[in-house]
Amino acid sequence: MKNVIILILTLFIIAGCATHNEIYRQKTQDKFEIPPLPKWIYNTPESFVVGISQKSMNEAEMYEAAKQMAAVMKSRNQASYTIEKYAVTSSDNILKSNASKFKLNVSSSPETTERIYNSLILVDSVEVLGYFFGLFSTINKKVGTPFNKANIQRIPEYFEKNKLEILDNTINCYKTKSSSSLVLAWENAAEEATFEIAKYFEKIIQSAIINTDEITEKKIVLETSEKLSMMKLKASYITTELKDNLRTFKVYHEMEINK
Repeated sequence: MKNVIILILTLFIIAGCATHNEIYRQKTQDKFEIPPLPKWIYNTPESFVVGISQKSMNEAEMYEAAKQMAAVMKSRNQASYTIEKYAVTSSDNILKSNASKFKLNVSSSPETTERIYNSLILVDSVEVLGYFFGLFSTINKKVGTPFNKANIQRIPEYFEKNKLEILDNTINCYKTKSSSSLVLAWENAAEEATFEIAKYFEKIIQSAIINTDEITEKKIVLETSEKLSMMKLKASYITTELKDNLRTFKVYHEMEINK
């Protein structure tokens, strides 16, 4: 009888371990481990920009796609908040009625993008997660040694905010986007953060127009809005999962601009 009880307990333990192992295996299959990444992917240093392209046997094509993405990213960061004005270019009657209209411009001109593209120099690169990551510079400057070191970072808690945060001298926007394409997830997270900050500035300018009496001062407010630019990608993080046999990338961005 004692042996029977021991046998039954043993079977329960084996069944429990099998179930636990199956759950663990399922979790590990659903979650990909992120390999060590250079620090410049997590924290892009000043005067540098990251470009990404899908890994390809054609190295020239892969490099070209990453460089084009880097040029667009830097171009948007430099002139993201130019607000096209109907008020100044139409008539003073619009200013008098406080019916100012704005059109947010969350990208810069093709000429600016082309100029940046022609000035970009690849200073470092890594192929990981099936993609080519390139670190580009417009000033022919090498990145510092700490940024070259590959490491695995834990996801910072502040990335869970997914919102706009107003600080003393800066505005920070946290955005997260998912896609089966790492390039699209990276670009979409940056674009949404850019537009979120642009909408914040639009509200400020609209309020200034409504609450200002003098037409000349209204025009100054609108002209000043053109100078709101120079956003930077302060921090990034990447996670990846397997859902229904489809690999999905989730990109976290922290965008920052000085007030």
